[in-house]
Amino acid sequence: MPHHVLPHLPLRRNVLASALLLAALPAAEAQTTTGDAAAALDQVTIVGSRARNRTVFDSAVPIDRFGAREVENALSSGEVGAALQALAPSINFPRIESSGASDSVRGVQLRGLAPDQVLVLINGKRRHASAVLDTESSFAGTVPVDVNAIPPGAIDHIEILRDGAGAQYGSDAVAGVINIVLKQQRTGGTASVSYGANHTDFKPTNEKKTDGQTKIVNADYGVPLGDAGFLRFGAESRSRNPTQRAGYSDAGWTSWNATPADLALDGKVVFKSGDAQQHNGYAFYNALLPLADGVDAYSFATVNQRKSDGSAYFRYPGDPSNVLSLYPQGYRPVTHGDQSDVSVVAGVRLASAGWNWDISARHGSNIFHYGVSDSANASLGAQSPTSFHLATFDYRQNALNADVTRELDLGVPVNLALGAEYIRETYTSTPGDAASYAAGPFTDAPPGAQAGPGLRPQDAFDGSRNVRSVYADIESDISKQLLLGAAARYSDYSDFGSASTGKLSARYKFSEQFLLRGSVSNSFRAPALVQTGFRFSTLNFNSDGSGLQTASLLPASDPLARAFGAQALKPEKSTNISLGLAWRPQRNTSFTLDGYRIKIKDRITRTSDLQSDAATAYLASIGRNDIQSVAYLANLLDTTTSGLDVVLNHDLPFAGGKLDLNAALNLNHTRIDQVHQSSAALARIDPTLTVLTDTSLFRIRNASPRNKLVLSADWQSAQWGLQARATRFGPLKDFSYDDTAEVIDGVHAQRFGAVWTLDLEAQYKISKQLTLSAGGDNLLDRYPQRVRETNNATYGGALPYNFINPIGVNGAYFYGRLRYTF
Repeated sequence: MPHHVLPHLPLRRNVLASALLLAALPAAEAQTTTGDAAAALDQVTIVGSRARNRTVFDSAVPIDRFGAREVENALSSGEVGAALQALAPSINFPRIESSGASDSVRGVQLRGLAPDQVLVLINGKRRHASAVLDTESSFAGTVPVDVNAIPPGAIDHIEILRDGAGAQYGSDAVAGVINIVLKQQRTGGTASVSYGANHTDFKPTNEKKTDGQTKIVNADYGVPLGDAGFLRFGAESRSRNPTQRAGYSDAGWTSWNATPADLALDGKVVFKSGDAQQHNGYAFYNALLPLADGVDAYSFATVNQRKSDGSAYFRYPGDPSNVLSLYPQGYRPVTHGDQSDVSVVAGVRLASAGWNWDISARHGSNIFHYGVSDSANASLGAQSPTSFHLATFDYRQNALNADVTRELDLGVPVNLALGAEYIRETYTSTPGDAASYAAGPFTDAPPGAQAGPGLRPQDAFDGSRNVRSVYADIESDISKQLLLGAAARYSDYSDFGSASTGKLSARYKFSEQFLLRGSVSNSFRAPALVQTGFRFSTLNFNSDGSGLQTASLLPASDPLARAFGAQALKPEKSTNISLGLAWRPQRNTSFTLDGYRIKIKDRITRTSDLQSDAATAYLASIGRNDIQSVAYLANLLDTTTSGLDVVLNHDLPFAGGKLDLNAALNLNHTRIDQVHQSSAALARIDPTLTVLTDTSLFRIRNASPRNKLVLSADWQSAQWGLQARATRFGPLKDFSYDDTAEVIDGVHAQRFGAVWTLDLEAQYKISKQLTLSAGGDNLLDRYPQRVRETNNATYGGALPYNFINPIGVNGAYFYGRLRYTF
């Protein structure tokens, strides 16, 4: 996913043939060290250029670099995704709630694009994706990298390349690259303990709530290996209690048939909205071992074990999905995600005759066990179990890559990089318990476990593919003022064919203080292996929000999906153009402005739930009474995303210490250029159905704030420190189930105003080794604008807030942290 050099649109074949000699993924360059003495703009980065001396200011593309102090402050809640959102205005981390697997796995967005259109690297090496396909967020159908599986306490600094980089890093680097660099200090250690909780005034129920209690304990230590090597290792534990942000329910509206037992629950909080309960265990190491002059072996690994408990919708006592003898007061199923995530990289770097080689192997795996308790298969009656295993999803990636760089003197200095990579991916899904999908003797009740049903044996998937790629990357300071770069990549997928991508970039320095920069590139994103084989069924709203239905998400290759119009998935193709400037009027002040346009063709999108009386009748006629609607993934959209990034930095002496000031703004807009709707097969089932409804299109256009502003100040003295960050999430629009709401773009929708949030942290050095920190995120306890309460747009009052606003619905979070260095 991340890395940079040069763009190219359609590079000629003869250029490709001569340029593409070896490889694929960017290698981890000599790992950079952090230090407050160096100005941020002069920091050497791993991403953006394979030249060893390229800095943020020198780069031909925009790069953000966030140091250890900034990262630690942003990680107050222990979530890497939340930290990225806090640090970078171009990143959002929506918090989906009560949505099954999405309670466990969340992806980040860069520049308003889907979570699987940003590449994530660790120490410059590609990170594997999740085994779970996102089924219910604004970007349903995507397969994100689970950044929250990366140990927070292992992070030294973070680099974000805000530019298309498919030619340098391969598939997925459409919006850019996030590179997370692990700690590498050779000696000493740190240990910390943190405790925090949400404390909020929750207006919908007029309650003062304290929940979401979070305990974090971590430690890491460094051991020297030889004169220059190191082994840094550590472990971390993070436990979080759930939050509850549901409102009082109108039982007469939300229950199935308003029985006396149902109505007895009127005005109660029976649904669940908010964060899931979660327990995380992490471990990592990062090692470098000099073997001889010019020869270094290196290796690093991360491990995450996560258990998450989410919530499904409440089933009232009189609901057909209830068994009164099991749940006389109704029930709310609890979903369980048990995830194991492992990543291991090992390689050798060597220098010989002016060539610098990096040869490595890596393994990544993500295994997700999905279950549910406090549930029932009503078709089995009183004999139904109450806990079920629903499915297991297992994704694994193994890779070999070789990269070589050389500095050439061809009259002008030239940095040449060549590389080759081989990737083997496997993905399997295994069925749930027999009772989780069984159709029992009670035919008037829905079959399968509630909050499921489980995966059936005939729906299990076992697939694999191979990917081979080669790349070439050239960068040269043509003159003191002009830097030019070009990159090209050729990739061959065993299941989707081959593609060539390229990038051209340029930077012109008018002076040491002012430069212009720009790039043009194209990218190729093959459908993720998980996208070709994932299937699952979930309970969700029907088309008008008047009730719930079981919708089955199917692979495009499934015969039932084909009956509803699915066709084989194609790769996404994109072009990215950027133009910007960087100005440093004095050593302690910098200003950058970068505009961009990203066009994506054949964008993979989840269809709307294809549901109607005719569709339900068709499903019943083929024996699928367990589901009421069908959805699948398809290449449905061509889109254009345009935007602007503005960053201003200034530091100065203040009050006996140093004060760093920063303002960063992102403006972003996505336009839908074309919708590929036609489907003769679907018309045979119901000619009134469309593959993608106006409601689904509306959310794709409006799922992210049009703008985001981050203002931050960081003051540090010998004994005290203070960090403040104000973030403004711009206005949003989302569709509404209220048929009296304003009609926007053909659908009933609600406008949600901008929201400010304030984060504050203070540090006090009790001694040279011991530091006490205390702070608050969303200190002013701000929430998104309430969903309009007319015509039950809040689902009978149960869901008073819309989940797409990145500020979330948890309110203020207060914490304290004690850190000891040794």
